[in-house]
Amino acid sequence: MNKKLFTYLAILLVMFIISAYGSLFYPHSAVRPNGPSLEPPSRDHILGTDDLGTDIFAQISKGFFTSLFVGVATAFLAMFLGGSLGLMGGYLGGKTDLFISFLINLFLSLPQLPVIIVAGAFLGQSIINVIFIIALFSWAGIAKVVRAKTRQIRENTYLQLARSYGAGFFYLFKKHLFADIFPLLLINSLAVVGKAILQEASLAFLGLSDPLARSWGLIINKAMNFSAIYYTNYWLWWLLPPVFSLVVTLYCLRLLTREIENIVYRSEL
Repeated sequence: MNKKLFTYLAILLVMFIISAYGSLFYPHSAVRPNGPSLEPPSRDHILGTDDLGTDIFAQISKGFFTSLFVGVATAFLAMFLGGSLGLMGGYLGGKTDLFISFLINLFLSLPQLPVIIVAGAFLGQSIINVIFIIALFSWAGIAKVVRAKTRQIRENTYLQLARSYGAGFFYLFKKHLFADIFPLLLINSLAVVGKAILQEASLAFLGLSDPLARSWGLIINKAMNFSAIYYTNYWLWWLLPPVFSLVVTLYCLRLLTREIENIVYRSEL
């Protein structure tokens, strides 16, 4: 197995196990005060407490699963929408392809984060809303890659021969198209996971995500809005851990995506 790939997976697995302990077995709640306010890290509170006395380790653990849920759900929706439209445009061609190409270029040209912020402000503070909004602006890149690959594959002689013998779309997709398109879908969907986590954290930092979700962006927002954070050592246990968790997760996901991409492309050569 690729050593780098194993390393990134191992780091994410360790974060998953630690967060599972903090969410399921840790004795303190992530949503209710459970100790003195601004208590430094101790045996009872691993990362201390915030200004309301809520355990920070419990909040960060819950934030991991919030981010993971947002990233995976967004990637699944974007993969389904982008894969379907890209496959449809590349396979059918003609006016259908022109219309889908127009939609792809339109969504790729929009400044994503400002539009997502405006949409989040209008649709309300809900994790489900955030997922749909981010997915709506994440499918176009997947669709563009899938469309280009489908246009390339449909010109192959074996595919044209199968069509001439009466093979339908679903048969061709199952027997020929899926094996070539799935690796592209996987790589681009993994990239969406990291982007969705970052965008959800950005929305939460701006106060546009679910305030009860305890996402990393919300923890960072609360810490930076506490004025004493700038001239005390509270930042060491209140601000630094969620920032570190967010950076490490995004870094591992990005490098994991790159390693899988290298493996897929090497197998095609």
